[in-house]
Amino acid sequence: MAKQTAPDAQRPLPGVTVPGAAGAPIEFRGRRIPQLEILKALSRSGAGRGVVEIYKQEVLPIKTRTLRLIGRKCSARIIHTLLGYEVKASFKRIQCPDMVTARYVKLFTELGCRSIKLPYDPTVTARLIPELERAVESLLRGVSEMFDERTVAMYVARYLFTLIRAELR
Repeated sequence: MAKQTAPDAQRPLPGVTVPGAAGAPIEFRGRRIPQLEILKALSRSGAGRGVVEIYKQEVLPIKTRTLRLIGRKCSARIIHTLLGYEVKASFKRIQCPDMVTARYVKLFTELGCRSIKLPYDPTVTARLIPELERAVESLLRGVSEMFDERTVAMYVARYLFTLIRAELR
């Protein structure tokens, strides 16, 4: 099978319009998807703050403990046990005392973080988790609205999660 090296061999990318950001189109340079511009546009256009802003403004200034996670993006499940809850991600199980902490750990596990800061005060976590979940859902919804093709939308979402992980470190 011959390898195609012509620039026309690439799949043409659809035009992208950012919803909510005054409908301003995002320019493609050399058929590359500008993920950083997409992340900035989605964080500006959405109602509320992004995951990174919430984490930096609300979690880092208070007293926290560090949790080591699996360090790669994978699906996670919350399991109810006799001693509380467990978040199961791939081969690792993380013990959690309550459902709010389990949801917090699950969210960052699904983002693919290697380690996170968990507030000692569970009321802070309970206040932040709905906003964090909304931020991730609005990011995924915005990407799926921008790109009609599912594979391109999944590629862009994975790369946006990579950018978020880099900012959370």
